[in-house]
Amino acid sequence: MKSIYIPFVFLCAISLSAQEQYLEKLPDNPDPGKCYAKCIVPDRYEIETDSVLKVPAHDKLRVVPAQYKTVNDEVVIKPASKEYTYIPPTFKTVVDTFWIEEPYNKQYPVEATFEDAFESVEVRRKSGKWVAGENPDCPSINPDDCRIFYYKEAPAIFREVPVKRLVTKATSSTKHKGGKYKLVKREVMVTPARTETTDVPEVKQTVERRVLVKDETTMPVNIPAVYTQVEKRVLVKKGGMTAWREVPCTLPKDAIILPIHYELGSAKLTSKSTRIIDKHILSRLKQHPNAVIEVGSHTDSRGGEAFNKNLSERRSKAVVEYLNKKGIKTSRLIAVGYGESKLLNDCKDGVSCSENQHAKNRRTEFKFF
Repeated sequence: MKSIYIPFVFLCAISLSAQEQYLEKLPDNPDPGKCYAKCIVPDRYEIETDSVLKVPAHDKLRVVPAQYKTVNDEVVIKPASKEYTYIPPTFKTVVDTFWIEEPYNKQYPVEATFEDAFESVEVRRKSGKWVAGENPDCPSINPDDCRIFYYKEAPAIFREVPVKRLVTKATSSTKHKGGKYKLVKREVMVTPARTETTDVPEVKQTVERRVLVKDETTMPVNIPAVYTQVEKRVLVKKGGMTAWREVPCTLPKDAIILPIHYELGSAKLTSKSTRIIDKHILSRLKQHPNAVIEVGSHTDSRGGEAFNKNLSERRSKAVVEYLNKKGIKTSRLIAVGYGESKLLNDCKDGVSCSENQHAKNRRTEFKFF
């Protein structure tokens, strides 16, 4: 069985997605058991020189400087003010006596004198009472009918009581006792503090300044056009698919998957990705000069199928072009864009998946054979 691989390379390849339209035009006289890819003949160009208007004719505005005149103005740099001088108070020293214990008059009392005497005290007053007596000649049987009453008087009774009779009254004498004092020096104000006012005149300075007489203006100056000679490539003959070349018939099943990253939504390789390619892919291709590599890019299922297919093809082509610039021949490079056709999990359209699950499908695989 004869197989045809049509890799996407710069000079001798096309996308595998276009393989079916060339299956009817197989190479003439192929060798049995070999596989072929149809090569692209590049377009032919010629170099022509063209004059391009680099800078059109235009007006340039020339600045006409402003005009000034010099004037002198007096400027008050320090206004008039008043200066206040503080005159401190004056004092004199005086000595004052402060009593710390005031003087007083001490009293010396003289007791009163007495003499012995007797005082007659009536202990019972003079008194009397009526006394009833019987009449022996009373003719009545009832003696009360013939009672005789007479008044009987009892004299007063006195008692002599010993007493003290005052001879001289109590008196006292006074003697002045001096207190304790201390002499204290203190300052007595003679004149209070005050301020004296002095007028300070203003200070002026003559300042020279420039006064605007005529403002700055512009004047148009004509600048001629500037042309430059540019070399351009002009297509002389359109290239096309004119030849077949032999390629390996079987691609390896196992692939090297590296963390190749591109700028968001584009096929531009990041600087980190190019370093990874240099280390793991370019070095291996240089060690094995006969090796051929397939670069297969895959996307996740998000986005349109046609968009994902196109994006994966452009990303594979970007890796191939990078390796070609590093010196790897295009005949050793096959670029394939699989889009979302070979998912590693069930994250197809309509299935809810996490970002990590989608990330497993976004990959670039390298197959050596």
